[in-house]
Amino acid sequence: MRPPRKPQCCFTVLAWAALLTVDAIADQPRLAKAPFAARQAAEFQQQWARHIGKPVAQTNSIGLKLALLPPGEFTMGRSDEQFDKLLDTIKNHPEMKRNYGGQVVWSMLMMPGHRVRLTKPFYMGTTEVTVGQFRQFADASGYKTEAEQGFDAGEPIKGRPICTWRKPMVWINLQQKDDEPVLHLCYNDCIEFCKWLSKQEGVEYCLPAEAEWEYACRAGTTTPWSFGDWQDVPRVAHEYAFWSEAPQGKHDRPRSVAQGKPNAFGLYDMHGNVWEYVADWWHRMYYKESPLNDPTGPDTQDELNRLRRIIRGSSFDWDSWGGDSAYRMRIGQRSTQHPHMGFRVAMRINGVPGVPPAVDPDEERRRAKHDPGADSLEVLAALQTGAVKVKLAKELNIAIADGINIEFVLIPAGSFLMGSEKGLKDERPLHRVVISKPFYMAKYELTQSQWEALMGKHPWLEELRKDKADDAVGPTKAIDSLSWAACQEFIVKLKAKVSAHNFALPTEAQWEYACRAGSAGEFHFGDDETQLGDFAWFHGNMNWIGQPGFKGKLFYHDVGTKRPNAFGLYDMHGGVWEWCGDWYDQNYYFDSPLVDPRGADSGRFRVLRGGSWFRYGKYARSAYRKVFHPDGDGDATTAYINDFGCRLVINFSAAGNERP
Repeated sequence: MRPPRKPQCCFTVLAWAALLTVDAIADQPRLAKAPFAARQAAEFQQQWARHIGKPVAQTNSIGLKLALLPPGEFTMGRSDEQFDKLLDTIKNHPEMKRNYGGQVVWSMLMMPGHRVRLTKPFYMGTTEVTVGQFRQFADASGYKTEAEQGFDAGEPIKGRPICTWRKPMVWINLQQKDDEPVLHLCYNDCIEFCKWLSKQEGVEYCLPAEAEWEYACRAGTTTPWSFGDWQDVPRVAHEYAFWSEAPQGKHDRPRSVAQGKPNAFGLYDMHGNVWEYVADWWHRMYYKESPLNDPTGPDTQDELNRLRRIIRGSSFDWDSWGGDSAYRMRIGQRSTQHPHMGFRVAMRINGVPGVPPAVDPDEERRRAKHDPGADSLEVLAALQTGAVKVKLAKELNIAIADGINIEFVLIPAGSFLMGSEKGLKDERPLHRVVISKPFYMAKYELTQSQWEALMGKHPWLEELRKDKADDAVGPTKAIDSLSWAACQEFIVKLKAKVSAHNFALPTEAQWEYACRAGSAGEFHFGDDETQLGDFAWFHGNMNWIGQPGFKGKLFYHDVGTKRPNAFGLYDMHGGVWEWCGDWYDQNYYFDSPLVDPRGADSGRFRVLRGGSWFRYGKYARSAYRKVFHPDGDGDATTAYINDFGCRLVINFSAAGNERP
């Protein structure tokens, strides 16, 4: 009995697994679960070839060689340990460390590392598609690529030479051999090639999914490259990869395919030579919600409708930075003039058995709901224990410099349901939280004038002043280029300046409680996202690069210009991402304490809340949790977008009766 292609719930998967006969399970080869050695990789391939009655390797009608890949399981993306090692490498690299913050931002695109199971065997091209193979398609079908039609990014090319696969890299008059990877194709051209080849041979050819590509590249390894770790790159990378790095030197063209050593699955040039298209739409947030079984990427393109796809593997004109197994790059679907783009095909094997889908052991817990009730004895007892018996002002105005104050609003003690049943994995389960003591929260996000009053001139603001970006600089504009570590430095200086108060970043629980202000909806004003523009600066109403009417200058928001929530707090949705004090743990909500949860005891990443001017409404929801390295200062990989800020709280001490 075959399993359903996309199980809808844990019961479906378990029920199917229970129906498998003992003989079927006993007869099935083992799952290729990483890590495994090269010898084991070959054994898995041979065992599955016998099991499905197919060859380990085959050559198709146009001379393209394919290798059988067994069903398998691996960690996709960068593990926490690899991320730590990467950051150490960056800090010790003379050039990379100059842009340490930017490197952190880009590296987060490969996070979090997550378990993936591929349930079906499939074939993968052992090399990139070559000029000669593509010529057979073009000559037989009469197909003209988009570049040959005079298009790049869907627009006519004007005023410059046009590079095509027949006339590549015209600036050096490159003459390619038939066994070199074909260049100057867009994603659409690759799809047309696969359609033609499928019809030609009566089987299904396609671009591999991103998960399939990385599984194939890793070939059982858990190191950054299929040939080893960071220290192995100078020593052995040139045996497998073709890129512009010592001892190979600088390259201005790709080499013939299959010139280096293959990986353990028998695949060549998975690192270097040319970037390779995969099937998935690009979306930077996808790894956080990627399904466990057979992920195929987001259902649609990103919110800007930029038609961007993912490319993998690096190329001849890059170096090892960007060539590891986890590295992801994006490119426009109709981009034709990049000189280093190619592809390799996958071939589906229909009607053969695979392995059962993996079961997420936490799914049922995520769907549960922990709610002892707002008026339960446990909740009331916690509120009574934490009660502050002094009369508190509804607002505090803390002077930090001449004419510069931070305004705080009193947030009463109470309880609420934290998380969202409609949200992502790490927003579930919905669970009751008690905030046992009142606290003060800043009415506004931290502003540029407040930051510079204590910390001096901020380098990013100085750059904007130098560029005369008047719409981006101002005393009441949010400071929007702060790392978590920088926020802590500000708090230390603030405590030294105003020692009577216990300043801090809010906990996640404090932040969400204060944001909701009594609301149980997706936003503090309810569930209707069309109202968000009344309360938030976000992608839908900001004038920024790419928006109609943009005049070449960035516009950052002044705080407090939108409507507040019921507690009198402004810009809790949108504005800037606001750092919280907590370490991030995807599964923290499973065992989060009822009273005053403070997050995981340790971790590598911190939590941000609230969305930003650069992001979309769905990220501004009250329950949305963003995870980032504490050294990061912005959500995007371009220099002009730094959208991390903060909002402070003043806490009461554990005793509960003294001044906050």
